Amino acid sequence: MDLNKLKTFYTVAELNNFSRAAETLYLTQPAVSAQIKDLEYEYKTKLFDRSGRKISLTESGEKLIPYVKKLLEIYDESHHALSLLKDANEGFIKLGVSGLPGARLLPAMISTFNEQYRDVSFSIKEQKSAAIIDMLKQKQIDLGIIVNSEEVINVQGLEEKLLYKDKFVVGISYDHPLAKQKTINAKEIIKLPLIVSQKDTVSRQALDRISNQFSIPFNIAYEIENKSMAKTMVERNLGIAFFSTLEIKKEVESKLIHVLELEDVPFYRYIQVVYNESRVLSPAVRTFYDYIFDLDNQKEFIS
Repeated sequence: MDLNKLKTFYTVAELNNFSRAAETLYLTQPAVSAQIKDLEYEYKTKLFDRSGRKISLTESGEKLIPYVKKLLEIYDESHHALSLLKDANEGFIKLGVSGLPGARLLPAMISTFNEQYRDVSFSIKEQKSAAIIDMLKQKQIDLGIIVNSEEVINVQGLEEKLLYKDKFVVGISYDHPLAKQKTINAKEIIKLPLIVSQKDTVSRQALDRISNQFSIPFNIAYEIENKSMAKTMVERNLGIAFFSTLEIKKEVESKLIHVLELEDVPFYRYIQVVYNESRVLSPAVRTFYDYIFDLDNQKEFIS
């Protein structure tokens, strides 16, 4: 029995999509399809029903899922158990990271960390914060670096620590009439076309909460999933947008976007490091965790 094939089967079943599973596993779609066919040949039964682009588990596939999950968990636990015997200078760290810290913080974290601990390697999965929390509950990863609209996550069994309190500002074009200002208030925002992110994002949730709390009827002109597009639209003076200081740092330094501080409704996004308190951290994971919370080290990746 090939565990890689079982992992492929489980990933396809979770994502309900062959191409997305291929991306997640860093395989080609034909390779994923071939592995599923091999399993179906081995079990002598069909595991997925395929109808065009839609797939679903057959009754046999549904029956197989809990056994595959147990096997993969035991395999993962065996690696974790042996990792506890290694020292901090070697080991394998499994991280889950959401988009903002993944793009802005993690590369610098790992770069400076590996200068001292060269034999430590990483597996990194980028997901939304909710998905990372689920992975931590299931002990699929060692640490999660997530973004939250609240300072604490209040999830039983998970321990979190605040890494960075990221303040929101309003980004506007240098051609905007308010570009000479340094601050902006709620009444001014009401009058301006607003570019916002999708409703299931942390920044949008915080924005909606402020709108309800202060009865501010924001004038939403554009709802955009892609942050790079939103930044370009702000540069083109098509509207204003809320950004955290961390995600817009490069554009501000390059003088592509002018930022205004919020006068009366300041709000923040919280970057937290989370782990499952029932999972013993290996020496490598514990060392990395302590490293990123060391104030001297933070100057290298948060500035």
